[in-house]
Amino acid sequence: MLKKISSILIAILVLGSLAGCGEEEEAYSSPSFNDGSSEKATVLDAEDDMASISDALMIASYTDATVTDASELDAIVSVLPASLTDALPMGVYDKNVYYNGLAEFKITVDGDDWRFFDAEEVANATGTTKDYINNLWYGYKSPYDEETTYAAIATHVESGSTIIVSYVNPENYNMPDYSAREYLEMAAGKYEDLKVRHVTFLGKKYEVLDIPAEQTNVGRRTQFAIKEGEIIIVITFTMDENVSLEEAVGLLTPLYY
Repeated sequence: MLKKISSILIAILVLGSLAGCGEEEEAYSSPSFNDGSSEKATVLDAEDDMASISDALMIASYTDATVTDASELDAIVSVLPASLTDALPMGVYDKNVYYNGLAEFKITVDGDDWRFFDAEEVANATGTTKDYINNLWYGYKSPYDEETTYAAIATHVESGSTIIVSYVNPENYNMPDYSAREYLEMAAGKYEDLKVRHVTFLGKKYEVLDIPAEQTNVGRRTQFAIKEGEIIIVITFTMDENVSLEEAVGLLTPLYY
């Protein structure tokens, strides 16, 4: 399982920090900010820009502005600081729930079919150390001082499908003005006839790149990206054929406060 997820992480790792996987990995080639070059996909015409990829991509889209369930709000308050904007930028865990205050969403797993990687497993999958991951997760290191960091990895135990929350800090590559859309457009340049779209996701406007399974060797990959301040938050779904994107997306819900 770790080996499979490690290959997925290598495939989606940004900014050229790892070497490419050769001819076997045709799924994702990291855009490089180091030389300022990129191969961009064609931007959609304006009237087509808001088209949804599929109904599955919209399952976690909401327009409600407030929390009406007091118990849900209490659950959030019990594990996060008084203000979500004061939460650790990497997010926090409470048992089977991961809360991300930076992009204002949460991931809820059952601990059986889906579970979160712990710090040691994330370290093994990303080629770092447990101490490094814990230092990020507990706020002793800042993602604003790093190039690419991993806030959460959820995995489907049986299939190895994953949900990966990663942060990209383009300022560390002397490209501080790079947007979430430009980031995904660089990624899209490797594939055939793929376009980056705007979608409503988790109550916000995200950019999305949907890569069909036939263009990867790890299954369907769908990447949502949004820029919050200096950081581009990327939520990557990599789905085995036995797990639907709809199921995985359904584990994410917005935080309202």
